[in-house]
Amino acid sequence: MRPAPFSVGILGTSGYAGQVLHALLMQHPCMRPVCIEGRSPTDAGPREVERLVACDAVALCLPREASKEWAAALELAAGAHRPKIIDLSDAFRLEASPRETAAGNPIHYGLPELYGAPPPGTQLIANPGCYPTATLLALRPLLEADLIDAQKLVVHGASGASGAGKGLAEHLHFCNLSENVFPYKVGEHRHQPEIEQHLGHGAQISFVTTLLPLVRGLSVTAFVEPKAGVTPDQLREALVERYLDHRWVTVLTEAGQGLGLRHVHGSHQGVLAVGPRQSGGHIPVFASIDNLMRGAASQAVHNLNLWFGLFAGLGLPAPLENPAGIPAAAGSLGRGLMYA
Repeated sequence: MRPAPFSVGILGTSGYAGQVLHALLMQHPCMRPVCIEGRSPTDAGPREVERLVACDAVALCLPREASKEWAAALELAAGAHRPKIIDLSDAFRLEASPRETAAGNPIHYGLPELYGAPPPGTQLIANPGCYPTATLLALRPLLEADLIDAQKLVVHGASGASGAGKGLAEHLHFCNLSENVFPYKVGEHRHQPEIEQHLGHGAQISFVTTLLPLVRGLSVTAFVEPKAGVTPDQLREALVERYLDHRWVTVLTEAGQGLGLRHVHGSHQGVLAVGPRQSGGHIPVFASIDNLMRGAASQAVHNLNLWFGLFAGLGLPAPLENPAGIPAAAGSLGRGLMYA
């Protein structure tokens, strides 16, 4: 007899990330979505709170303050049965300690390739967002290998408008965004402290983001200063080695069209590349992801699979195996494992 699927309550299905997560769970062979409406527990009412508490997990696809309110309400109402909570906002990401100091921390930072499965005792997964995911995948292995200067990191990110959420804002109006590109939240982007914390190694970054006239997709270009004698090939080799067993991270042999956002649209893939040394001495390191998938919903599914003890890739799109237009890759296509 086939076991009953895990029930996953979703709060915030009217938002972009919540819609994509619902669509993924509708097709998942071992999970079923339970959609609850209500910006706050008061809006939803006690009966809906009870429905959530009865779920195996609850996904919070809400703004940070609403997520905090719901997390507190679920903990208070849970009693003996406490559902797993995965939060897709940034409400708890700074409370999730780096793995090397995370002993006893009930909050797990859910970037599987770098942090693995949630350890025993985890009560909440802080699901990383789009800019942190792309930047950490590109830079953290290079810092771990002591190949680049942690104090001299310059990161430029560019994303589609869905990354800004559904809130009404003048810069998101069609007439302002169409056929246009401009920087936003310069000097005040809320993801910068999160990125620096989870890069570790005392990292400090200069971080600027640009809004693209696209619905979805995100590209990061990081300019790094290599340690003495370190070459671009060594940086790339470090990424290849780090992600050899992780099929949803592809390391290209060269930077170019393979980093295009159309390649990652609708996928769980992170596509990385290293460029040649610039005349100023810096080396560009690139990352491309779908902000609504790898930067939100499919990453949540990946984390839930690991938390429930399921196969890591269950319900996720198949890894990209050298699609048309992408040059030869290495690392992700190496040993062919799909565990994290």
